[in-house]
Amino acid sequence: MKRLTPYSWLILIIFSSCLTGNKVASTDKQIESLLSQMTLEEKIGMLHSNTMFSSTGVPRLGIPDLHYSDGPHGVRFEGVANGWESARWDNDACSYLPALSALASTWNRDLAKKAGKVLGEEARGRGKDVILAPGINIKRSPLCGRNFEYMSEDPGLIGELVVPMIEGIQENDVAACVKHFAANSQETERLWVDTIIDETALEEIYFPGFQAAVEKGHTLALMGAYNLLNG
Repeated sequence: MKRLTPYSWLILIIFSSCLTGNKVASTDKQIESLLSQMTLEEKIGMLHSNTMFSSTGVPRLGIPDLHYSDGPHGVRFEGVANGWESARWDNDACSYLPALSALASTWNRDLAKKAGKVLGEEARGRGKDVILAPGINIKRSPLCGRNFEYMSEDPGLIGELVVPMIEGIQENDVAACVKHFAANSQETERLWVDTIIDETALEEIYFPGFQAAVEKGHTLALMGAYNLLNG
């Protein structure tokens, strides 16, 4: 499969149900056909948000808007279009799953898959195409404010649990979006800090979980971290 452009990756999510076995070549052709028909404005439009948790499709080509939801511990309540406030729906209840730090402490692959299945089923039930989960950023400091929603400080354990969780999510025609890539491990200035890490530490500690998510879990999406990494 040849290297894909950013636009192709977006369309791959839409065709997620086709990405198995001998259907890959067929999907490639669909992607290239759609790209050839899209205007520059339409391509750019797909890379921008439409609302807080959706991105724009191309209706004339049958490409729908993509609808997203947080998060690692359950589908977020329905919010207003362009804010974090609740839309005050009365039919958007969901399961409240244990934090991923608690899930990882079980060392239980089957439980990880069951948690993913709940996320996928309930996201699809709410009409979501992508769930912003799981969180697998490495825990390296007790001062990281998001440690509770990350699996572990151990890249080996993460690699074992992230794969079944992704599989559980994506069995339900929902794309997993693994986050946050990478090395966002402190709370102070977490949106702006420049994290300096040598190549060996990146390859041996910070990247293996994400590598497993892509190569073994076949996640359909990744979320970038806020911080700079080595500039």
